Amino acid sequence: MPKPILIDADLRNADWSKRSWDLPYTDVASLRVYLRGVGVSVERFKLLPAYTLALPANPWLKDL
Repeated sequence: MPKPILIDADLRNADWSKRSWDLPYTDVASLRVYLRGVGVSVERFKLLPAYTLALPANPWLKDL
């Protein structure tokens, strides 16, 4: 029996249908407040596809 393909096992693939920035934040200060409120560190957020995929189109994220 073939081994099943786990497409969501890799974080880059887990959010395959979402490739755009749709968080309601367009500046570093408000995004930091949001992350603090949901208990996510900036370091952790920078590892997520929401950050890595949005970075090329949103250069302000580099200042996070």
